[in-house]
Amino acid sequence: MGRLRNVVSELPKAKNAPSAAVAMHELWKGRAEWMPDVTAVHDFVRRALSAGEFLMAYDAARAAVDEFHPDDDWLKQRIALALAQMGSATRAQDILRPLAANNPPNRETLSILGRTYKDQWCANPSNEHCLRQSFDCYNRAFEIEPPDFYPGINAATVAFLLKETDKANSLARKVLEICQAQPDDYWKNATIAETLVILGDLDGAKQAYQAAVGAASGNLRALSSTRKQARVLSRHLHGSADFFDACFPIPKLVIFSGHMIDAPDRRVPRFPPEKEAAIKQLLEKQLEAMNAGIGFASAACGSDILFLEAMLARGGAIHIVLPWPADEFVKTSVDLDGKGTWNTRFEAVLGRAASIRVLGQLYMPGSVTGFEYCNLAVNGLARVFARSLDLDITPLAVWDGFVGAPGGTGSFVRYWRNHRIPVKVVPIVAQPPSMLVDPPTSETDGGDPGDEFEVWVRASGRQEIKAIMFADVVGYSKLPETAIPKYVAQFNQRVSRLIAESSSSPINVNTWGDGLFFVFSGVEDAGRFGLDLRDLVVKTNWVDLGLPTNLTIRIAVHAGPVYVNFDPVVRQMTFTGAHVSRAARIEPITHEGEVFASEEFAALAAADQSKGFTCDLVGTTALAKSYGLFRVYSLERVAD
Repeated sequence: MGRLRNVVSELPKAKNAPSAAVAMHELWKGRAEWMPDVTAVHDFVRRALSAGEFLMAYDAARAAVDEFHPDDDWLKQRIALALAQMGSATRAQDILRPLAANNPPNRETLSILGRTYKDQWCANPSNEHCLRQSFDCYNRAFEIEPPDFYPGINAATVAFLLKETDKANSLARKVLEICQAQPDDYWKNATIAETLVILGDLDGAKQAYQAAVGAASGNLRALSSTRKQARVLSRHLHGSADFFDACFPIPKLVIFSGHMIDAPDRRVPRFPPEKEAAIKQLLEKQLEAMNAGIGFASAACGSDILFLEAMLARGGAIHIVLPWPADEFVKTSVDLDGKGTWNTRFEAVLGRAASIRVLGQLYMPGSVTGFEYCNLAVNGLARVFARSLDLDITPLAVWDGFVGAPGGTGSFVRYWRNHRIPVKVVPIVAQPPSMLVDPPTSETDGGDPGDEFEVWVRASGRQEIKAIMFADVVGYSKLPETAIPKYVAQFNQRVSRLIAESSSSPINVNTWGDGLFFVFSGVEDAGRFGLDLRDLVVKTNWVDLGLPTNLTIRIAVHAGPVYVNFDPVVRQMTFTGAHVSRAARIEPITHEGEVFASEEFAALAAADQSKGFTCDLVGTTALAKSYGLFRVYSLERVAD
């Protein structure tokens, strides 16, 4: 135990970020050995937060509280901090409010709570009430003796944002006085910088920010947190967020896609093996020019692995997303020549990755739709990660300029250009950008296009990315047999009306007793409709409508490639496949009155920039029927 504690405590001193990340993942696998040791847990969670590994920090702190240390307020605060860092302010507040109600109040609890209210104001600047709640929390924390500069500078900053200048200046001067007696470190210099911004000394603030950066020791969370605050102040002072950006040399997050190396039987060369050295050199130069420090990509032979190797060579952290398990992925996307040429390099980058995600632990699908799904998921996961650290995303592609098949590099380039984010391109062959055009649509041969039956039959067997929803009516099993007709008349009729009136209605519906099954064209429709359905059920007084008990509901959503089939028995389209089963396994573990979502759903929602809801982390949870451990999110409604 002592050796493990020492290993954990040494993690923050690791100078190589990927090595530290890999070491953390290895330690996490063996957590059963050190989780009972509260000191080791604290060290591990602290390091994970500093490295920006908020999901890992959350999982570690939550598991420690649930299994070993239920009364540890420090760990509960870190659970809330990790949630807040990932944008789940409401869930963080649910943890913090009971802690803040303690007497005497806890300075750190109040400070983190103040941060969550400030985050909510940043998301909706018209909500001044959140900003005032933030000031109240920070100010109460600052009044606890002896005064600490962290809540003090935040109270001063919030007062400044509220345009209460005298109060802000008074607090800033008190904080500056406290800082003079503190040892010279990152947070002291960052705090001095903010006080100088409030007091109007912008040149002095820049110098203090630069001094803080010099003492950061690679603490990405600290740097991003300070820059985020500086951007808020800059926007308040100058109407733009970038006044202090030059003080923060934060590495770029690069999301990558590129062509695989040509298979031996490829008829038209695209990326022949003899071009590997040249592409490698161009990638290295591009990453250096971009100051790349964090990379998101898949790990196919050719461009993907070259990118991942180049990122590791420059000391960056890599996050790998695979569309299906590694052994299947090797067959489809790594070992193209059957000789294992790229296999060793594939295993090497996986072994040094900061994180590896396999989308749903599912097997290889029967079409290129799986690659398109992976493309979108990588884009969304990168957006989520970037948002948690307030990072800028730079898309990078090794590309021949052609559209290519769905899910390929052409789709990747089109996605980011459609979202008005420029793509850096390492060209394999010189092709003008105008060649990125939509492929021609194919016409169906034969038959009457108006004959829906025939069209559906011909369409059977294709794969499409859909959002899947399963819902279970809680309380149905307690209804007496004589109440079933009333249930159908009252409950089902209201759900039918919701479907008819909703602008986010499903494209396929099925019911069986207390079960509801819906399919949606996209994740935004599924998220909006799920919350509308939840509200319909939990806000209706079913007893007043003649049912013997009130009802509630559990709703689960997932998204992925599913087979679209015509079922000749029921003579209608059906949607089947492993991703449908995945959604069904989430529903039984969903909390009553909530909408739970898979990580893939959350990623696609981020990729689509879906509006009307957020995906807030619940945690890593065992799904029903021994389906495995997966990260689960809860949908929360927000204004568009």
